[in-house]
Amino acid sequence: MLKDGMFFEKYQAVVREKKSIININLDPALPRQREKFVIPNKYLAEDESDTLLDFSFDIIEKVSDYCCSVKPNTQYFLSDTKLLGKIASKIHDEGMIAILDHKLSDIGSTNDIALNWVSEMKFDALTVSPFAGNIQSTVEDAHSRNLGVIVLTLMSNPEAELLMVNTRINGIPTYQFIASEVKRTNADGCVVGLTGFVQEEYIKNIQKSVGDKKVFLLQGIGPQGGSEADLEKINLVSNPLVSLGREVIFSNNVNEYVKKYYDLLNRVRKA
Repeated sequence: MLKDGMFFEKYQAVVREKKSIININLDPALPRQREKFVIPNKYLAEDESDTLLDFSFDIIEKVSDYCCSVKPNTQYFLSDTKLLGKIASKIHDEGMIAILDHKLSDIGSTNDIALNWVSEMKFDALTVSPFAGNIQSTVEDAHSRNLGVIVLTLMSNPEAELLMVNTRINGIPTYQFIASEVKRTNADGCVVGLTGFVQEEYIKNIQKSVGDKKVFLLQGIGPQGGSEADLEKINLVSNPLVSLGREVIFSNNVNEYVKKYYDLLNRVRKA
């Protein structure tokens, strides 16, 4: 069974080893699926599974010197979910943590099956939505399978403000209630946006609620509208894991782009 803090200890170890707090969002869209931010032509193969795998492996290799985790999103691999296990293995081979961005949210018996599959794929953690109300049982089942749980706590898309800030549970904003549940249930971390309507006060409130041994998976830098100034918000939390995505993985020079953020984040973190 996963001991309390085990995912947190993995996070700490890889941050020390890589001297990095960068997570890469691996969202490989095919050219037929959208117009911008798609897999370049040089990776295209007759078999789309080969395309997805070749691109993913190349990105994982290119970012490995400057990142401590990679987070593939299930939605981009629905045509062949077996690829996810291969990708998790490659992430580990490159010395990084593998997080599945799955946003699990269902009844307990269904969650249990999903957690079984994610465990068999050898991921270290997955993202979970709190809106089914069963964080406690999800955390217990995940921990029994050596999986960390990172709970969607405060998203930064405009629509989330109504549901997560303006709506209240037990007299407090929903995001604060979710943060208190992260602490109570011994979940391993929070997904928190850095941009848009998200104020520094909100992030401070979450940090106060969850305590010092939770990982903050911070989203929103790059095409989602984040600026270098938003990066300074990482110093509001004890254990940041800053996600970078499309701007890096679809750039002309992945190594150069991720190193730019590596240097910038290390300067900001030490300031």
